[in-house]
Amino acid sequence: MKPLNLPVLLLILVVGAGFGAQMLETLAARGHSLPIAGWLTTVVLLVLAAVLLTYGLSLRRYMNESEERRVHPSLAPRRHQIDLPTAFRTVLLARACAYTGAVVGGIFLGQTLFLILSGTGDPLRGILPTGAAALAGIVLGVLGVLVERWGQLPPDDGDGATEGAEPGHSGP
Repeated sequence: MKPLNLPVLLLILVVGAGFGAQMLETLAARGHSLPIAGWLTTVVLLVLAAVLLTYGLSLRRYMNESEERRVHPSLAPRRHQIDLPTAFRTVLLARACAYTGAVVGGIFLGQTLFLILSGTGDPLRGILPTGAAALAGIVLGVLGVLVERWGQLPPDDGDGATEGAEPGHSGP
């Protein structure tokens, strides 16, 4: 699996910010009330980040112990265990959180910037919760990228081919 493409995530964030600002501008121009993110949105995004961090730390501990055992082989029992389906699901969750954080963080960032620049938002009931949701979305996206990187296998662990062997041959 290819690692996450950071420029694409940044592009998603910027497009989301433009969409969020344009959405509020269109609604304001038509005389509608503006939808504002509540504190519950921030809490949900932070809980999702905490779940991802919990699974990610166990994956990181396992990967660090595996690297340590590769460098210094040992017959001692492993301190950290994780099965392959859980590790794979953790990496998939991290990828999903990275994309979700980019989209949600971008939309709320655009809305926050619109509220600040237009002067239409109440600082305590509009701008602050929307800005907190934008920050929580960006934190979720960054954490998703980090946890996805923690789950990457070393370059020599992929297909099992020996170094210097031709493709399709596993040995001499």
